[in-house]
Amino acid sequence: MTTRTRARALAALTLAAALVLAACTNDTTADPTPTGPPYPVADITPLEPALDTTAPFEDHPAVQIMRTTNTIWAWSTLTDTREFAQYTQYFDPAREPDLHPAPRDYRWVAIGPEPRVILSVTDDADGSTVVRSCGYTTGEVSKDTGEPRDYISAQQRGLLVDTTLSPLTDEEIARLNDLGLEPPALWVRDNQTVTGDCDPSAATVQHFTDWREHAPIGHYS
Repeated sequence: MTTRTRARALAALTLAAALVLAACTNDTTADPTPTGPPYPVADITPLEPALDTTAPFEDHPAVQIMRTTNTIWAWSTLTDTREFAQYTQYFDPAREPDLHPAPRDYRWVAIGPEPRVILSVTDDADGSTVVRSCGYTTGEVSKDTGEPRDYISAQQRGLLVDTTLSPLTDEEIARLNDLGLEPPALWVRDNQTVTGDCDPSAATVQHFTDWREHAPIGHYS
Protein backbone atom coordinates (compact mmCIF):
# COMPACT_ATOMS: atom_id res chain seq x y z
CA MET A 1 0.00 0.00 0.00
CA THR A 2 1.48 3.36 -1.01
CA THR A 3 1.76 6.29 1.35
CA ARG A 4 -1.00 8.10 -0.55
CA THR A 5 -3.32 5.08 -0.32
CA ARG A 6 -2.71 4.75 3.40
CA ALA A 7 -3.52 8.44 3.86
CA ARG A 8 -6.80 8.09 1.95
CA ALA A 9 -7.79 5.02 4.00
CA LEU A 10 -7.01 6.79 7.27
CA ALA A 11 -9.05 9.79 6.20
CA ALA A 12 -12.01 7.56 5.34
CA LEU A 13 -11.85 5.83 8.73
CA THR A 14 -11.64 9.17 10.49
CA LEU A 15 -14.71 10.47 8.65
CA ALA A 16 -16.71 7.31 9.43
CA ALA A 17 -15.83 7.56 13.12
CA ALA A 18 -16.88 11.21 13.16
CA LEU A 19 -20.26 10.37 11.63
CA VAL A 20 -20.90 7.61 14.17
CA LEU A 21 -19.99 9.96 17.04
CA ALA A 22 -22.27 12.66 15.68
CA ALA A 23 -25.16 10.22 15.44
CA CYS A 24 -24.64 9.08 19.05
CA THR A 25 -24.49 12.63 20.41
CA ASN A 26 -27.31 14.15 18.38
CA ASP A 27 -29.46 16.21 20.77
CA THR A 28 -32.30 16.63 18.30
CA THR A 29 -33.88 13.23 19.11
CA ALA A 30 -37.65 13.62 19.49
CA ASP A 31 -39.18 13.23 22.90
CA PRO A 32 -40.73 9.80 23.49
CA THR A 33 -44.44 9.58 22.74
CA PRO A 34 -47.06 7.37 24.40
CA THR A 35 -46.74 3.81 23.24
CA GLY A 36 -50.48 3.26 23.14
CA PRO A 37 -52.54 0.62 24.96
CA PRO A 38 -51.10 -2.88 24.82
CA TYR A 39 -54.51 -4.14 23.73
CA PRO A 40 -57.41 -2.64 21.75
CA VAL A 41 -60.26 -0.76 23.39
CA ALA A 42 -63.16 -3.15 23.91
CA ASP A 43 -66.62 -2.23 22.70
CA ILE A 44 -68.33 -2.98 26.02
CA THR A 45 -72.06 -3.01 25.40
CA PRO A 46 -74.37 -1.01 27.69
CA LEU A 47 -75.97 -2.51 30.76
CA GLU A 48 -79.73 -2.79 31.01
CA PRO A 49 -81.71 -1.69 32.89
CA ALA A 50 -80.01 1.52 34.03
CA LEU A 51 -79.10 1.97 37.68
CA ASP A 52 -81.05 4.32 39.90
CA THR A 53 -78.43 7.06 40.20
CA THR A 54 -80.45 8.78 42.92
CA ALA A 55 -80.01 5.82 45.31
CA PRO A 56 -77.85 6.49 48.39
CA PHE A 57 -74.09 6.82 47.72
CA GLU A 58 -74.40 6.28 43.97
CA ASP A 59 -72.99 9.77 43.29
CA HIS A 60 -69.82 9.10 45.30
CA PRO A 61 -66.74 8.86 43.02
CA ALA A 62 -65.50 5.69 44.76
CA VAL A 63 -68.84 3.95 44.18
CA GLN A 64 -68.87 4.96 40.52
CA ILE A 65 -65.32 3.67 40.01
CA MET A 66 -66.13 0.46 41.89
CA ARG A 67 -69.12 -0.14 39.63
CA THR A 68 -67.06 0.61 36.51
CA THR A 69 -64.41 -1.83 37.69
CA ASN A 70 -67.02 -4.51 38.38
CA THR A 71 -68.47 -3.99 34.91
CA ILE A 72 -65.05 -4.40 33.29
CA TRP A 73 -64.39 -7.54 35.32
CA ALA A 74 -67.77 -8.98 34.29
CA TRP A 75 -67.02 -8.21 30.65
CA SER A 76 -63.63 -9.92 30.90
CA THR A 77 -65.22 -13.11 32.27
CA LEU A 78 -68.06 -13.00 29.75
CA THR A 79 -65.68 -12.58 26.79
CA ASP A 80 -63.03 -14.88 28.31
CA THR A 81 -60.19 -12.36 27.95
CA ARG A 82 -58.36 -9.62 29.83
CA GLU A 83 -56.62 -8.39 26.72
CA PHE A 84 -58.45 -5.08 26.26
CA ALA A 85 -57.48 -1.53 27.16
CA GLN A 86 -60.10 -0.88 29.84
CA TYR A 87 -58.82 -3.82 31.85
CA THR A 88 -55.30 -2.34 31.83
CA GLN A 89 -56.76 1.04 32.75
CA TYR A 90 -58.78 -0.03 35.80
CA PHE A 91 -57.01 -3.05 37.25
CA ASP A 92 -54.02 -2.80 39.56
CA PRO A 93 -51.43 -5.31 38.27
CA ALA A 94 -50.57 -6.13 41.89
CA ARG A 95 -54.04 -7.69 42.22
CA GLU A 96 -53.53 -10.15 39.37
CA PRO A 97 -52.59 -13.13 41.60
CA ASP A 98 -55.90 -12.67 43.46
CA LEU A 99 -58.06 -12.42 40.34
CA HIS A 100 -58.46 -16.11 39.66
CA PRO A 101 -60.56 -17.12 36.66
CA ALA A 102 -63.38 -19.54 37.30
CA PRO A 103 -62.26 -23.19 37.51
CA ARG A 104 -62.51 -25.10 34.24
CA ASP A 105 -65.22 -27.31 35.68
CA TYR A 106 -67.39 -24.27 36.57
CA ARG A 107 -69.67 -24.20 33.55
CA TRP A 108 -71.50 -20.93 34.21
CA VAL A 109 -70.69 -17.31 33.35
CA ALA A 110 -72.35 -14.07 34.44
CA ILE A 111 -73.87 -11.84 31.77
CA GLY A 112 -73.54 -8.71 33.88
CA PRO A 113 -71.86 -7.41 37.03
CA GLU A 114 -72.89 -8.79 40.41
CA PRO A 115 -75.96 -6.87 41.67
CA ARG A 116 -75.04 -4.77 44.70
CA VAL A 117 -76.74 -2.43 47.12
CA ILE A 118 -74.39 0.20 48.55
CA LEU A 119 -74.74 0.32 52.34
CA SER A 120 -72.02 2.75 53.39
CA VAL A 121 -68.99 4.71 52.17
CA THR A 122 -66.10 5.57 54.49
CA ASP A 123 -63.47 8.08 53.36
CA ASP A 124 -60.13 7.82 55.17
CA ALA A 125 -57.61 10.57 55.78
CA ASP A 126 -55.03 8.90 53.51
CA GLY A 127 -57.32 9.30 50.50
CA SER A 128 -58.56 5.73 50.47
CA THR A 129 -62.23 4.79 50.60
CA VAL A 130 -64.05 1.69 51.83
CA VAL A 131 -67.36 0.88 50.17
CA ARG A 132 -69.58 -1.63 51.94
CA SER A 133 -72.08 -3.38 49.71
CA CYS A 134 -74.55 -6.23 49.78
CA GLY A 135 -74.49 -8.37 46.65
CA TYR A 136 -75.43 -11.77 45.33
CA THR A 137 -74.89 -14.03 42.34
CA THR A 138 -77.48 -14.10 39.60
CA GLY A 139 -77.81 -13.77 35.85
CA GLU A 140 -75.49 -16.63 34.92
CA VAL A 141 -75.78 -18.74 31.79
CA SER A 142 -74.29 -22.03 30.66
CA LYS A 143 -70.88 -21.72 29.01
CA ASP A 144 -71.86 -24.65 26.81
CA THR A 145 -75.36 -23.72 25.67
CA GLY A 146 -76.05 -20.15 26.78
CA GLU A 147 -79.16 -21.28 28.64
CA PRO A 148 -79.94 -19.37 31.88
CA ARG A 149 -79.12 -20.99 35.17
CA ASP A 150 -81.91 -21.82 37.60
CA TYR A 151 -81.28 -20.57 41.10
CA ILE A 152 -82.62 -21.57 44.46
CA SER A 153 -83.20 -18.93 47.12
CA ALA A 154 -80.22 -20.11 49.20
CA GLN A 155 -77.88 -19.24 46.33
CA GLN A 156 -79.14 -15.68 46.23
CA ARG A 157 -78.68 -14.70 49.85
CA GLY A 158 -76.86 -11.44 50.44
CA LEU A 159 -73.10 -11.29 50.85
CA LEU A 160 -71.50 -8.34 52.64
CA VAL A 161 -68.32 -7.05 51.00
CA ASP A 162 -65.94 -4.24 51.92
CA THR A 163 -64.20 -2.84 48.83
CA THR A 164 -61.11 -0.71 49.44
CA LEU A 165 -60.11 1.86 46.82
CA SER A 166 -57.13 4.22 46.93
CA PRO A 167 -55.45 6.84 44.70
CA LEU A 168 -52.92 5.71 42.15
CA THR A 169 -49.23 6.24 42.87
CA ASP A 170 -47.07 8.51 40.71
CA GLU A 171 -45.52 5.42 39.13
CA GLU A 172 -48.93 3.93 38.31
CA ILE A 173 -50.10 7.22 36.79
CA ALA A 174 -46.92 7.48 34.72
CA ARG A 175 -47.39 3.94 33.41
CA LEU A 176 -50.93 4.63 32.23
CA ASN A 177 -49.94 7.99 30.76
CA ASP A 178 -47.18 6.25 28.82
CA LEU A 179 -49.79 3.89 27.40
CA GLY A 180 -52.02 6.79 26.41
CA LEU A 181 -54.67 5.79 28.97
CA GLU A 182 -56.37 8.23 31.34
CA PRO A 183 -55.63 7.19 34.94
CA PRO A 184 -58.75 6.79 37.12
CA ALA A 185 -58.83 8.74 40.37
CA LEU A 186 -58.85 5.46 42.32
CA TRP A 187 -58.10 1.80 41.85
CA VAL A 188 -59.87 -1.06 43.62
CA ARG A 189 -57.19 -2.59 45.83
CA ASP A 190 -59.07 -5.25 47.79
CA ASN A 191 -62.41 -6.97 48.36
CA GLN A 192 -63.10 -8.56 51.74
CA THR A 193 -66.21 -10.44 52.80
CA VAL A 194 -67.74 -9.29 56.07
CA THR A 195 -69.55 -11.41 58.64
CA GLY A 196 -73.24 -10.66 58.83
CA ASP A 197 -76.51 -10.87 56.95
CA CYS A 198 -77.87 -8.36 54.47
CA ASP A 199 -80.80 -7.98 52.11
CA PRO A 200 -79.79 -7.57 48.44
CA SER A 201 -83.35 -7.50 47.09
CA ALA A 202 -83.13 -3.79 46.20
CA ALA A 203 -80.11 -4.35 43.95
CA THR A 204 -80.64 -3.78 40.23
CA VAL A 205 -79.90 -6.87 38.14
CA GLN A 206 -78.16 -5.67 34.97
CA HIS A 207 -77.22 -7.59 31.83
CA PHE A 208 -75.00 -6.59 28.91
CA THR A 209 -77.10 -5.86 25.85
CA ASP A 210 -76.52 -8.33 23.01
CA TRP A 211 -74.26 -10.35 25.32
CA ARG A 212 -74.72 -13.50 23.24
CA GLU A 213 -72.89 -11.86 20.33
CA HIS A 214 -69.76 -11.44 22.47
CA ALA A 215 -69.74 -14.57 24.63
CA PRO A 216 -67.80 -17.56 23.23
CA ILE A 217 -70.57 -19.98 24.15
CA GLY A 218 -69.30 -23.52 23.70
CA HIS A 219 -65.70 -22.35 23.30
CA TYR A 220 -64.61 -21.08 26.72
CA SER A 221 -61.04 -21.89 27.64
